[in-house]
Amino acid sequence: MHLLILGGGVFLGAHVLTAALAHGHTVTVFNRGRARSAWPAGVEVLAGDRVADLGLLAGRRWSAVIDTCGYTPAEVQASAEALRDACDGYLFVSSVSAYADTVEPMTSEDHALAPFDGIARDDRDLRHYGPQKAACEAEVMRVFGGRALIVRPGLIVGPGDRSGRFGHWVWRSAEGGAMLVPDVPIDKALQFIDVRDLAEWMIHLLETGARGTFNGSGPVGGPPIDWDTLIAGCRAAAESRGIAPAAAVRVGEAFLLAHGVKPWSELPLWLPSIDPEYAGFNRDLTRAAASGLRTRPLGETIAAVLEEGIPHADDKRRAGKLTREREAALLAAWSTTTRS
Repeated sequence: MHLLILGGGVFLGAHVLTAALAHGHTVTVFNRGRARSAWPAGVEVLAGDRVADLGLLAGRRWSAVIDTCGYTPAEVQASAEALRDACDGYLFVSSVSAYADTVEPMTSEDHALAPFDGIARDDRDLRHYGPQKAACEAEVMRVFGGRALIVRPGLIVGPGDRSGRFGHWVWRSAEGGAMLVPDVPIDKALQFIDVRDLAEWMIHLLETGARGTFNGSGPVGGPPIDWDTLIAGCRAAAESRGIAPAAAVRVGEAFLLAHGVKPWSELPLWLPSIDPEYAGFNRDLTRAAASGLRTRPLGETIAAVLEEGIPHADDKRRAGKLTREREAALLAAWSTTTRS
């Protein structure tokens, strides 16, 4: 196949490029050229804005387009309409955040999407991230119909992740001392996907001619991952490198909420199991598994993150996360509570 990747410079786009080349496909990337200057041999690089410079793509044709960076419906409309007759299929990377709610457990791809009426088409406010992704999907479906392929990933983790959400636990485990861990029931599984597995599966979907919508998260093809499994894996990775890992201290969820700890942002991956609003955060992955998605063992993802090194406290990937000072204060307060 000859693939056009909108993006391709960092994280998911970069791994999609790697996977496509590994499968022997010819690749053109189209992006602003700000995040990456060195490209693998044979990759055609077109530098331009995905709205203002779409004329650079005129008169060309590709087997498929992979849109890894569409954020607002205005920009997705522009690229979709410009490429309507330039490809056989258009793969848009959306998000599980596009769903209307997270109340009903393990919902499928047919669950209602977030309403987006009244949100400006060029609005980039993160509070509107989910509805804007839903609006982007609507544009892709309007233009491509049965030729559209929508992938809705959950949390994407692994090498190159700039959010630091998964990395927080890998790094914190390797830093030693007493580590605050939310005391979540063992039956509450976590969902996330290694960026390499997501990229590989996306290329597989195109190769097999898949169309339609797919949730894309994990684990798939392996046992569920709970908090005990995650923390044990992070600690084991530290030990394998001769590092004395942090000791996990389980702290009650009600205590964390009472002390104003912000789920997901300040304490990454944690969504209170005692809050019914998050009961349906995990999505049904049956369709993804049937289409060929498989995810690697947790230890491989942890090892790859640790291999990149532990960032300093002022690294932007650690911004907004639980600081060591606040963690110590919370642990001290928790200790007092449990003794009384």
